[in-house]
Amino acid sequence: MILQRERKSSIFGIVVSCVVIAFLVSALAVGAYHQSGNARFCGSCHSMKGVHSQWQASNHQQFNCTECHLPDTHIAGKVVYKTRAGLNDLIHETARDYPARIGMSGEGRQIVNGNCVRCHVSTIAGTGMAANDADCLKCHRFLVHSRGEDQGGIKIE
Repeated sequence: MILQRERKSSIFGIVVSCVVIAFLVSALAVGAYHQSGNARFCGSCHSMKGVHSQWQASNHQQFNCTECHLPDTHIAGKVVYKTRAGLNDLIHETARDYPARIGMSGEGRQIVNGNCVRCHVSTIAGTGMAANDADCLKCHRFLVHSRGEDQGGIKIE
């Protein structure tokens, strides 16, 4: 009887420990997700300094990078995309091989265009831009990240 009670107590302790660890890991993951979406975080990389300063001078400075550069989908889709893109950025930042002019992938362009349309739907309603597959960046590419001093990438000292 005492042995059975000790076993139940031990199992209860393990379950409680697992729940506490799961809660802490979840809290850290949520915190990291939100912190890594902060524009200050994005602009902290050497290769993003130029585009970050251009964004600060734009009419879109009130939005975080993720509001334009993450897909407008469920949280799992955002986490998967953000993880994939973040790892790509980390690899290139660490390898120091970003080009001087950082381009946007086809998928990235599609995501940004979708977010432009989502925010500006009332502005473009009734225009040719409201058609499927509107390419906002065709004319407005330098609206947020101007042509200015686009010196992205990393210079090898």
